[in-house]
Amino acid sequence: MDVCFRMDKRKILTYILWLYGLSFGISTIFFLSGLGNNPFLIYIFMLGYMFIPLIAVLIVQKIIYKEAVARPLLLTRRPNWWWPFAMIFPLLLIGLTALVAILFPGVTLDLRMENYLSTVDATTAATMNNLFQMLPFHPLWLLAGQSFIGGITINAIFAFGEEIGWRGFLLREFQALGFWKASFLIGLIWGLWHAPLTIFAGHNYPSTPIFGVLMMTLFSVLMSPILSFITIKSRSIFPAAFFHGVINGSASIGIMIVAGGNPELLNGLTGLAGFIVLSAVNVIIFIRTRTTINTNYAAVFAQSEIRSN
Repeated sequence: MDVCFRMDKRKILTYILWLYGLSFGISTIFFLSGLGNNPFLIYIFMLGYMFIPLIAVLIVQKIIYKEAVARPLLLTRRPNWWWPFAMIFPLLLIGLTALVAILFPGVTLDLRMENYLSTVDATTAATMNNLFQMLPFHPLWLLAGQSFIGGITINAIFAFGEEIGWRGFLLREFQALGFWKASFLIGLIWGLWHAPLTIFAGHNYPSTPIFGVLMMTLFSVLMSPILSFITIKSRSIFPAAFFHGVINGSASIGIMIVAGGNPELLNGLTGLAGFIVLSAVNVIIFIRTRTTINTNYAAVFAQSEIRSN
């Protein structure tokens, strides 16, 4: 049985208005109130901010349109091999980003993390130096392990708050556009959604917050097809949440193991080095799936639509 899914522009606009209205409205109140001057409260706020896409989904999908959430938004699929792939692949991206970064003039590999340790407080530096002395292996493996475990557990919970909006709701609603247009448009919405955090909290780009909005948007546009692809292949948004969680937990590692250059705009996954790596992955996805991806995209949500009826 085929299901013809037509794009409901009114529904999409309703979601975007709720998404940005809640996100920008709450952010304005938070930062104008002076609460944003407290680093701990900023951290708590940023964690809560990640659930706003989920809240907007529930308002639009459940309350306004009175539709089911679980099956249509790919929340009921059993695990498959794409789940562990989504957990591990982010660490490979971080490693590749560091290798690309050292190709830039003035950037070198710094596995002892001497440059990074010179920028942190004395207690943190002493702890890391002790680890170099005590551990029978490089502390980088410990950091990667912590990022992995944290990424697929606590980080994934918060990432799920975003992914149900991006790779659940919007990926479903934009399917009439085809994979690439839908993915890039979702990336644009996702990137601009970060604007309050980038401008007021210096998220990822503390020294260039205004330009950082453009950088964060470009990063999201390049990352979006990868997460969309994983969602379609796994037929679930949970691998996207795991991927997102591990990325959030491990992105700083790529900056810690290189010295020189600009850690915000060049070296990390959210800098030029990361953009090169993500662009290469997108090219590979395009070449490998150019004749099949749109069919697979439609089939995934068509099946979920049938089962929800």
